[in-house]
Amino acid sequence: MQDAMTNIFSMFGIRKMEDLYFKCYPDDVSSVSEARLENVKCPVCEEMTLTSWVYKQNGDWLQKPLDSMCSDCQKAAYAKKLRRFHIDKRQKIIDADWYFISETDESGFRNFSTVNPETKEQKTELIAAKTMASDYVKKLLKGEVKNLRISGTPGTGKTHLSKAIARVLKHEGKDVAFITADKLFDKIKATFGNDLAKEKLFEQFSSFDYVVIDDVGVETHSQKEMSWTINTWVRLIDLREGKSTVYTTNFDEKTLQSTIGARAESRMSENAERIAIYTPEHDYRKVDDKYKGLFY
Repeated sequence: MQDAMTNIFSMFGIRKMEDLYFKCYPDDVSSVSEARLENVKCPVCEEMTLTSWVYKQNGDWLQKPLDSMCSDCQKAAYAKKLRRFHIDKRQKIIDADWYFISETDESGFRNFSTVNPETKEQKTELIAAKTMASDYVKKLLKGEVKNLRISGTPGTGKTHLSKAIARVLKHEGKDVAFITADKLFDKIKATFGNDLAKEKLFEQFSSFDYVVIDDVGVETHSQKEMSWTINTWVRLIDLREGKSTVYTTNFDEKTLQSTIGARAESRMSENAERIAIYTPEHDYRKVDDKYKGLFY
């Protein structure tokens, strides 16, 4: 297209071309002695494909390109922008289904609260939990594959830490899901009777770089669905094999085994770091040697 424009203007002759130039740039009448259209180097592809005014002003030859890039580069830039639009649109759809952290939620490592703990020991515990969670993220970003289990008393900051982990990973451009166990199982139940939808859901679940599941153990609402819940947990954990997953729970190890099944609990613990945060009156580690020390 630009070559055709150049040929058309060439047909006008130098005089008419200069007249057109001065109509476009009337302030240059007194300083420009020659002007013509030529192909110059495109700043993007660096080929001689960009149409530009080439003019002599006060003895120096200068350029005024008709556009910022040649037409081929414009087409490529538009195609890239269109691809980015569709990728962003798809990501928003996925986030709406799998990333349940509000844009206004500011849970992060910097504002993880260690204020007003019940004991000095608990404050030390919270600081150590924050440090370990932060170090865990650093390991993931270096390419390590490792699970994390955060357990403890309700209200001690497990969800805050898990959100902080998810937000940092997402900020680093990783494909992240953050969902409560209750919501996850509701999504699975919604596919009952539709095997295609169920397999698509499981495929999405397994595809994420990282998955954070909050409040493991609250998804079982009745005794009659216990068997289905246990079998589903086994499949979910198997689908995450070879990838990093974060689990938070209010339950101690024995209670979690009775809720999600011993096999699922065991698989959840494979290649996993653990953080435990308990208030003094609910410190299961006092009666279970497995909970001695902050990390076990």
